Amino acid sequence: MIWKIFWPLQPVQQSLATVFQQTALYLDAKAKFFHPRANLSQQGIRLDVANFNSTTVHALNTCKTTLLNRSKRGHIDGPSDRFLNLYFIAQDIHERISSSHYRYQDLVKEFERSDILFRFKYLLQSQAQACLEIAQAIRLGHEYNHSEQSLLALNELQNALIYLEQQQHPQWQRLLFQLNYLFNNLATVEKQLSNINNPDAERLEEGTLDDSDPRTLRGMWQRIMANFNRDSLLFRHALRMSLALTTGYAIIRAFNIDHGYWILLTTLFVCQPNYSATRQKLTARIIGTFTGLLIGVPLLTFFPSQESQLVFIVLSGVMFFAFRINNYSYATGFITLLVLFLFNQLGEGYAVVLPRLADTLIGCILAVIAVTTILPDWQSKRLPKVMANAIEANKVYLGQIIAQYRIGKKDSLSYRIARRHAHNTDANLSSAVHTMLAEPDKYQTAVDESFRFLTINHAMLNYISALGAHRTRIKDESIHHLISDTYGSIHQHLEQLEKQLKHPSEQFKLVPVEEHDLDLRLSEWREDDEHSAKMVLQQLHLIYHMLPELHALVPKFTHQNSLS
Repeated sequence: MIWKIFWPLQPVQQSLATVFQQTALYLDAKAKFFHPRANLSQQGIRLDVANFNSTTVHALNTCKTTLLNRSKRGHIDGPSDRFLNLYFIAQDIHERISSSHYRYQDLVKEFERSDILFRFKYLLQSQAQACLEIAQAIRLGHEYNHSEQSLLALNELQNALIYLEQQQHPQWQRLLFQLNYLFNNLATVEKQLSNINNPDAERLEEGTLDDSDPRTLRGMWQRIMANFNRDSLLFRHALRMSLALTTGYAIIRAFNIDHGYWILLTTLFVCQPNYSATRQKLTARIIGTFTGLLIGVPLLTFFPSQESQLVFIVLSGVMFFAFRINNYSYATGFITLLVLFLFNQLGEGYAVVLPRLADTLIGCILAVIAVTTILPDWQSKRLPKVMANAIEANKVYLGQIIAQYRIGKKDSLSYRIARRHAHNTDANLSSAVHTMLAEPDKYQTAVDESFRFLTINHAMLNYISALGAHRTRIKDESIHHLISDTYGSIHQHLEQLEKQLKHPSEQFKLVPVEEHDLDLRLSEWREDDEHSAKMVLQQLHLIYHMLPELHALVPKFTHQNSLS
C-alpha cells in the first residue's frame, strides 16, 4: 500500500515499458526478412515473427488491462493520460511493423546484389534499438532522447531509393513502388518514435479504451451464465480444479496427513487450463522442490544456529518474490528453503523433508490426472475453431479498413477493436499450434498443415495491416468499384472458410477462386493512377492469391476433426 501511495503509476510504466521492449524484439525479427540471401528459409522466419507478434500482442493486452484498472468506463484522465497516448502510439507502431507490402522472396530475388535491402534491415534494427531505449526510459521515469542513428539510416535509405529510381530499370518499377510504400511506413514509425516525449502531438480523436468488463449485476450474471457450458475453457478448468482439490482433501482426511495442505497448494498451482501449461508447471514444481530440499538439508547442517538461519529465511523470502512471476522453478526452490528454515525454528526442520516431497508428488499426480481425464482441452480438437476465429477477425478488420478508403482515415474505437481482435486471434492461433506440439503424439494432428496455416494467416494479417497503415480517402469512383468487387470476392471466400472450420459436418457450396478473372481486372491499373489506389489493389491481389492454398488446407482440419 505504501509503495502504491508514493508510486501509483509504477505498474503502468512497467507494462508500457514491456510493450516497447517486445516491439523491439518484433522489429529485430522482421529485419531478418531483409537479409538478401536467395536460399533463406522464409517459413522459419515467418514462424519466429508470428511468435514475436504473439508476445507483443500479449504485452499490449496486459498494458491495456493495467490502464483500464485506472479508468472510468474506458476514459482516462490525469497523470495516466500521457501513458494512454503512449499506448496508442505503440498500437499504431505495432500495426505498421506488422505490415507486409510485398512477397519478401521476390524482393530478395530482384535486389540480391544491391545494398537496398541491407539498408532496410539496418533501419529496422536501429528502430528496434530506439524502442529498447524508450522502454528503459519509461521504466526508470527518465526523459527519452531520440538518437540520430535511425534518422540517419532513414535519410541514407531515401537516397538509395532515389538512386535506384534514376536507373530506369523497367523490371524494378513495381518493386520500387512497393519499397517506397515500405519506406513511407517506416518514416512514419520514425516520426512516432521521435514524438515519444510529446505523445499529445498525435492524440486520437476518440481516445477511449474498449472496456468489456460488466459493470452491472445483470451484466455480471450474464457473463457467468455464458460460461456455464462445456465449450467454455473457464468452466472446464473450474470443474477440474474443484474435483482435483476435493480429491486432495479427501486424501488428507483419509490418511490423516499432518501438512496435507501442501497437496492442495501443489494441485492449485500446477493444474493449468491445458496440458502443455500443466506439464511446464509440474516440471518446474518438481525440479524446484527437489533442488530446494537438496540445498536446504546441508544448509540446516552447516548453519544450525537460529540467528544464521534467520538470514536464509529473509534471503529465500525475498528471492521467492523476485522469481515468483518470471521463473516458477526458482521460486519453488526458494519457497522450499523458506519452509525448511521456518519449520526448523520449531524443531521440525528435518522432519518435514519427506512429507514435503511426498505431498508435492501427490499434488502433481492429481493435477495431471485432472487435466488429462476431466474434459481435457486437447488443442487438435480446438484448432479448427481457433482458425475460424482468426479468419473471421481478419475479415472484419479488412472490412473496417476498406470502408476508410472511401470516408478517410479515422482511428475510431470500432476500428481499434477490430485491429486488436485480429492480432489477438492470430496470437491465439500461434499459441494453440505450439501448445499442440507439447501434447502427446496421439493427440497431434496435421502438424505441418497447422504450421502452414499459421504462416499464411499471419502473412494475410500483415498484408491487411499494410492497408491499415496507409489508410486515406480515394476519390476515383472507378477504382472504388474495382476495390469493392475485389474485397467482396475476398470477403465471400473468407466467410466460406470460416463456416467450413466452424461447422465441419455441414456441406457447403464451394465458390471457386477465379484468379484469372481477377488478374484481368487488376491489370486495368493505369500508371497514372493515384499511388494509394495501386497500393490497395496490390495488397488485395496478394491476399487473393492466398485463398486457393487456404481452401486446400481447411478440409484437412475439418476431416480430422470429424473423425475424432
